[in-house]
Amino acid sequence: MIGTGSAVSGEDDPASIVEEMTLEEKVSRTHGADGGPEGIAGYLQGIERLDVPGMGMADSPAGVVAADPATDFPHPIAAAATFDPTLIESEGRAIAREAKALDVSVLLGPSMDTFRVPLHSRAGETYGEDPYLASRMAAAYTGAVQSEGVVATLKHFVAYNQTRATGDVYDYFSTSEHDVRVGERALREIYLPPFEAGVREGDAGAVMPAYNRINGTFSSEHRELLTGVLRAEWGFDGFVVSDWGGTHSTVDAAEAGLDVEMPSAEYFGETLAEAVAAGDIDESVVDEMARRTLTSQAEIGALEDDRIGSEPARGTDEHFELAERMAEEGTVLLKNESDVLPLDEREVDEIALVGPSPEEFKYNVGGSDAVPAIRRRGPVDGIKAVVGKEVDVTAVGTDRRELVEADDGFAYEYYDGDDVDGEPTETGSVSAVDFDGDAGTAVWEGTVTAPESGSFGFALTSQGESTLFLDGDVVTENLGGGFAGPNTVRIAVDLEEGVEYDVRVEAVGGSPVRLEWNPPSALDDAVAAAGDADAAVVLAQSNTDYGDDRVQFGLPSNQNALVERVADANEETVVLLNTESPVAMPWVDSVPSILQLWFPGQEAGTAVGKLLFGRTTPSGKSPVTFARNLEDYLPGEIDVVPNDARAYPGIDGTVYYDEGVFVGYRHFDERDVEPLFPFGHGESYAEFAYSDLELAADDDGLDVSLTVANDGDYGGREAVQLYVSDVDASVDRPQRELAAIEKVAVDAGESERVTLRVNRDNLAFYDADDGEWVVEPGAFEVAVGRSSRDLRLEGSFEVDEELATVLEEEKGGNERRKRRGSDGRHRRPKRHGR
Repeated sequence: MIGTGSAVSGEDDPASIVEEMTLEEKVSRTHGADGGPEGIAGYLQGIERLDVPGMGMADSPAGVVAADPATDFPHPIAAAATFDPTLIESEGRAIAREAKALDVSVLLGPSMDTFRVPLHSRAGETYGEDPYLASRMAAAYTGAVQSEGVVATLKHFVAYNQTRATGDVYDYFSTSEHDVRVGERALREIYLPPFEAGVREGDAGAVMPAYNRINGTFSSEHRELLTGVLRAEWGFDGFVVSDWGGTHSTVDAAEAGLDVEMPSAEYFGETLAEAVAAGDIDESVVDEMARRTLTSQAEIGALEDDRIGSEPARGTDEHFELAERMAEEGTVLLKNESDVLPLDEREVDEIALVGPSPEEFKYNVGGSDAVPAIRRRGPVDGIKAVVGKEVDVTAVGTDRRELVEADDGFAYEYYDGDDVDGEPTETGSVSAVDFDGDAGTAVWEGTVTAPESGSFGFALTSQGESTLFLDGDVVTENLGGGFAGPNTVRIAVDLEEGVEYDVRVEAVGGSPVRLEWNPPSALDDAVAAAGDADAAVVLAQSNTDYGDDRVQFGLPSNQNALVERVADANEETVVLLNTESPVAMPWVDSVPSILQLWFPGQEAGTAVGKLLFGRTTPSGKSPVTFARNLEDYLPGEIDVVPNDARAYPGIDGTVYYDEGVFVGYRHFDERDVEPLFPFGHGESYAEFAYSDLELAADDDGLDVSLTVANDGDYGGREAVQLYVSDVDASVDRPQRELAAIEKVAVDAGESERVTLRVNRDNLAFYDADDGEWVVEPGAFEVAVGRSSRDLRLEGSFEVDEELATVLEEEKGGNERRKRRGSDGRHRRPKRHGR
């Protein structure tokens, strides 16, 4: 314990400890070092002389990532789909308890980046497209983690909405150092609210800047955001830790507000000490950097060796049950025509379960979001656990890739450099592209005759960049892998039997390089099994890899063809979408039932079994809009990398957020674009009816009450959504904005009275010119319903001049931050989602 035989003479507060530290000791607290439990992301060393412990930092999108296994919960986007902050609070407590059991002090999460486009490889780590919903989830999760004696890290601060871009913006760790050009109002209304909620309400102990730049400045050295907004406005007094490889300077970063460089000491090690010695930076800046790490440790009880919260626990039945419940409530029933679901085991003797990998879910994209699960319950085992021997499950895999062999071999040329200039260093011929050698650049060319007609799922694998050409046209481009390993791009191409095709593969960056295909006949057994079964279930999966944004909106390989053929073979077809974000569904009208699973965690099999057979009624609501076409997501041009497009992926490393505040359903409403499935959508086996709307205003806001009745045969939970509209705003505002949610359980034949609260914050917009939040007098409308496009009840109210005042900074507020603050500022009160 601090003060027992230490040099601080009984003083255990962070500022006193810093006074006792040498410059070398203070600098040692500003960068990553070796140490901590095996398999964690990083470690901040302690000061043994002063009895200051180190801090182990673990990745944690859905559980603790370390060498030892942990409970793998559903991903954040699935957590958001529960529309239940109380459930997410339970998740935060459980993950924190597991972190303590693994001797981890800092969880590098939650991620709360706004969903902007579905191609983002880390879309599954977001809380969706709406700032209010994301804020509720962020506050609940963060507060729960902190209350259990673990530091929660809000990431990625801010506007980190893609991991690939155009231009020269890559390094070893990051493929997302692009420049986001975004307006102040959009930052305040769309991208910053979850972080603010995590600070003001969740009392987060750490914040991680994003890799990308914001309006020309790296997030990790953005003084306006790190010092101006985060600390001065919100009262944050924890530490700011860079993403791995996300530090780019010494003096600029430290003076802007970055406290810790991870994972090493390129800028904040000896270089920082030398900057102090040279007078380039005042030692008081380093004092504050060290103090803030100590402050976060003090808040969780680590400096006293008495971590707050409950006892450590890992892999308990309680945690497994929670993971299962989250998977159930986070699964969204997108479609259920003719009441195909729930299945009845009295009428279904056999199910055909088909897909690329029908006996195993996809759980993550790899890298930092890959939790080593204690156990995993797959689809077959899960269904069997629910229905036992009553139903036979026939699982048929359709991923039967084989190397593409040329008719007369592939002629190859290898070059030393990164292009084909000059003479090749080696030439020859191989039967297939399966390269595992040394070459700066390699080219293979050959003729391939299609052995059958139909959809071929081509798979191009490479560590470096590679391109597949067919008859001279680019079929797909692979931007290569990173430190997580090679990347594989899978895409479908229709070929005609007996036709010769010229195939060319170009690759830069060495091995491996491999070209495979999944022929149409690989689907035959699955289609036959579907035709023979009473019901068919297609487990469709994405193949997104960590750090590699998707290069297509549709399902990879020839899965679209699989869905179409299975639906033709069996009218009772259910599609399970095991994807991190929406995908194109050209077959949507052919399939009666669709369940969106997201990345559903280790207990997904049991959850899916219960949902399919009605043991559980689906209650998930989509936290993102499902569009029919990729181009529908933003008003600006959208393309796939490596092509330039202003809205996504950008032009020469710069991405333009021209849509401003019109992100997600706000954009679909503003442009009158019909979504495939709207934000907040989710069907149920229950039949909910809304009635008896009442509005009751007071000085601070509005209570909206209604009755939710269940007229169906199944009990269920309903996420009631309330949207507000400013009828006569002086600025362009969204047609409607989510302002409140309440998830309520209603038994069959019963009803419940629900009250939702609208605070004045929910009525405000941000005036960028004056730097203030504004509520204008006049008419407002409220609409309550089951989604942003399924609004059942509407009402209106007036805001008078007294309430419609500029939301000024007020004294008082967050008492914890006042106590922790060192600058003497009064803190603004909590603002709940803005």
